[in-house]
Amino acid sequence: MTAKYLSQLRREGAIAEIAKVKFPFPEPEHPDFETIVNVPKPRMAVGEDGGKDLFPDIVVVRRPGQWLLMMAEVETPDTLTDETALNDWLPMSKVGELFVYVPTGHVPETRALLKKHKIKVAGIRTWRFRPVWGLDVAEA
Repeated sequence: MTAKYLSQLRREGAIAEIAKVKFPFPEPEHPDFETIVNVPKPRMAVGEDGGKDLFPDIVVVRRPGQWLLMMAEVETPDTLTDETALNDWLPMSKVGELFVYVPTGHVPETRALLKKHKIKVAGIRTWRFRPVWGLDVAEA
């Protein structure tokens, strides 16, 4: 297995776990909310940018209909790039509330990318896997 493949698997696992823990919809308090995970297979676009559909990693909508409430992008150290900021975060941030999840320890470079490209997000959160406790997510 290649390092890139293992990184992709880790990212997919983090996305699934973040969706389950941070966006557990529908649930009794919000029965009309629904969480859609677009990884590994895209299921719901939130708009388009330059003819390209925008598929955030996690999308939360209100039903009936598909009223976009919020979305999230989950990054790894190798996806924290100018390309990701310009091609993903910037267009998604113009569509609705975007949360960016980055590995613990990568908040300064994330803030620098956001500032450099004048991108406003709803929040930055950190994530990491802890061997005994599982996924740990915190506000940045």
